[in-house]
Amino acid sequence: MSLLSVTLNQIGMEWGFWTLYPEADLLIFNSIYIDFGYNPSAAILFIYMIYVKKLKRYAVYLGFILFLNGAEILAQHFEKVVYSNDWNIFYTFLAYVIGLIVLDLYYFLLTRSISKRNLS
Repeated sequence: MSLLSVTLNQIGMEWGFWTLYPEADLLIFNSIYIDFGYNPSAAILFIYMIYVKKLKRYAVYLGFILFLNGAEILAQHFEKVVYSNDWNIFYTFLAYVIGLIVLDLYYFLLTRSISKRNLS
């Protein structure tokens, strides 16, 4: 899932939907902390809360959507991320919702596949 996050983040920056500041000479370095720190950590914590802690799924989704979008709004406020080409916080909200659903589905199918394989 981290590879998907890195790829989509790089595409979004390359196509000019958003810019992260401070800018580096190489585009990939603009988002290295997000791609290999923030996003994977959020994904691990999301899966941990649903599948290990067994918290209510809707509460985890709501908490993470509010946290991720809140962090994005703060980054916008402090001008660490600037949107362009008609990208806005609503599209970011949709991206986070879809990303969390894909992550949840991926982990569910992966664990189901592993458990079926162990039964055979």
